[in-house]
Amino acid sequence: MARGECCSVLGLIQNPMAVAENVSSCSLSAMWDWSHLSLSGTPPAVPLLDAAADLLVLERNFAASLGICERGLQILSAEPTDAKCEQVKTSLCVVAIQCLVELGRWREVLPWLIQYYQTPQEMPYNIMEMCILLYGKVKQPQVMLEVSSDWLQVQANRLLPNCCRVAELHLLHILLPLGLFSDAEVLAQDSDVFTEKQRHIALALVSEHRRQWEEYEAAAATERDEHSQSESMGRTGKVQTRIQNVAHLLLRALGMIAGIIRRTPFRNAALAVLLITIILLRLDPASPAAYGPISSLLLLIRQTIASIFQRHPSRQL
Repeated sequence: MARGECCSVLGLIQNPMAVAENVSSCSLSAMWDWSHLSLSGTPPAVPLLDAAADLLVLERNFAASLGICERGLQILSAEPTDAKCEQVKTSLCVVAIQCLVELGRWREVLPWLIQYYQTPQEMPYNIMEMCILLYGKVKQPQVMLEVSSDWLQVQANRLLPNCCRVAELHLLHILLPLGLFSDAEVLAQDSDVFTEKQRHIALALVSEHRRQWEEYEAAAATERDEHSQSESMGRTGKVQTRIQNVAHLLLRALGMIAGIIRRTPFRNAALAVLLITIILLRLDPASPAAYGPISSLLLLIRQTIASIFQRHPSRQL
């Protein structure tokens, strides 16, 4: 088997639309893999497969098609395993995946498949391709990272004619979008998967994606720094404004206090201070320690009253 015939990384890179093929086209191309089966020895689930395909393609009754696929897989689980049964099983799974996607249940695809394959490494290559395309298309490549990596490490899978196709999709839809450039370089240098020319093109593609990724990260870091600086300057400006407002209020309060003091007679001000002192210190009039301050207070009151009557003799009786 020539590796140039088993896959074409060059074609995928030169024609990005080939990479962006949707899951529907992939599933429909794999759906008819059983068409070459002879009538003799046909697995009993083939009629169910035909019915499920009709419901999917012609009637677009996805729920009913999914139910028939599950019924067919249950029948196959009770049959002896052979090549024809495996082909029908694969086709039923392909139809079921498409139904799940159409029903908006794409998150259930991988867990659903695990019901019928003991490990993801046992999945056929076309199902693995569909899963990589699906989770890459919905921007969830991390879901398939470990699954497809492990699949590619199985020696039996590496001998399959379409292993290189899975490797292409794994490189383009899983490793590069996740920024795993070291792993991508290791895969691109794998001589068991790619030819020398394909390895050269794949490595160039990885280098280009790495450069774009680093430029994007640098631009994002610069934008974050500028945003942080602007926020810091904004906070500093707000603090300065608050300080200025508080200082202005303090100056106004001090000015008002100074004006009141200037307009108030000295004795009245002293009386107010003494009263405030008594209140703050909570002096007990019965205590000997309070005798001196209270005596001074009474004397000051008397002097204040006498001064008031001296200013206004007409009010004396």
